[in-house]
Amino acid sequence: MASWQAKALNLVLHVTIKRMMTHSSVEETRRFVEGRGRPKLRGVKISPVAAHAFHGEWIRTRESGEAITLLYLPGGGFILPASGQVPGMVARLCRASGAQAMLVHYRLAPEHPFPAGLEDCLAAYRHLLQMGIDPRRIVIAGDSAGGGLTLSTLLALRDDGDPLPAGAVVISPFTDFSFGGESRFANERHDPMLSTKSMHQMNDLYLDDALHDNPLVSPVFGDFHGLPPVLAHVGSTEVLLDDTRRVGERAIAHGVDFRVEVWDGVPHVWHMVPFLPETKAATARIGQFMRECTAEAAGRVAGHAPGQDMPRRKAPAPRPAVARSRKMQRVRRRAPAAGRSRTS
Repeated sequence: MASWQAKALNLVLHVTIKRMMTHSSVEETRRFVEGRGRPKLRGVKISPVAAHAFHGEWIRTRESGEAITLLYLPGGGFILPASGQVPGMVARLCRASGAQAMLVHYRLAPEHPFPAGLEDCLAAYRHLLQMGIDPRRIVIAGDSAGGGLTLSTLLALRDDGDPLPAGAVVISPFTDFSFGGESRFANERHDPMLSTKSMHQMNDLYLDDALHDNPLVSPVFGDFHGLPPVLAHVGSTEVLLDDTRRVGERAIAHGVDFRVEVWDGVPHVWHMVPFLPETKAATARIGQFMRECTAEAAGRVAGHAPGQDMPRRKAPAPRPAVARSRKMQRVRRRAPAAGRSRTS
């Protein structure tokens, strides 16, 4: 059962954020997000990433070390910048796991439609590798649209032959541009933040509708063979509930350790709200998962037990940006056939 704090927050969100997101334009919503600013974070160091291929920030706390690096992809419906609450949430994940984190500010639609945002996420991951960070020490995570991009990034990295990270975390992920799944409509009235109507505009702004079943756009249609463990969090009343369930069922059928945890009565990406009891529990759970999957990845290397220092791999040569861009352009022009899963 949801806490009284979550129930009270849901009522407020229903008459504020949900109404605003349903009836406001992209420009109005962006002004609202950017106008709220960032709260001051004690004990948190935020610095820009020194890279030209993408924009990002390093987030470190007193607990941060080099044993785990979190690559975080924020949500925003592919059209909104990261809210001011995201750095605080990422900092709490760093405290729970002992990680340092890179927050990626990927390009947004409609100015930069698919595949620009995905290209930035791939560039950010490869930047970590070029720094000499072992992929077995990396966890990719994201919320909402960033959760979908997390899965798309894993699929693209595997297909391109890149070394994969130790694991991934997706929070209330958006995984299906075909708008399948019963929860998109069954939870329309119950979701305190999102509505199906507010999400439909993303199709026109982010991509050509003909691409809706491409796995790099809608990971629910992807082939998950060979991917690392994934932890998924989602609320029971979210319109995106089946986005998580269906992608989890597909990944499990492909042999992936994909753990779906449905939390009762919490709002979309509740991890951003620090005063909720559910936030503290979910943050601790993610921190535990990050420690476990990186330790297991390290333990699979011959001669090294979990917890021992790992030798750093030689940084791979940078991949030409033109090659990635051309490949993505081919994807945009011709979406591959994909079998649709309608399980719920």
